[in-house]
Amino acid sequence: MVKSKIGEIIKESPYKREYIEKHLGVSRNTLSNWCTGRTYPSVPQLIKLSEILNVKFEDMYEEE
Repeated sequence: MVKSKIGEIIKESPYKREYIEKHLGVSRNTLSNWCTGRTYPSVPQLIKLSEILNVKFEDMYEEE
């Protein structure tokens, strides 16, 4: 099983969720779902998110 670490990474980042939502072109609900692991971003969205947050996209998930 894979667990999303997106929410943790965003909390530790200097960026507000609104900034991330705007730069990714996604809704508040979409970003919230990614943070909780309810849904997952597409690969291009994940790459762009990792660039915004300055982390490796591989670090956004961990095995449970």
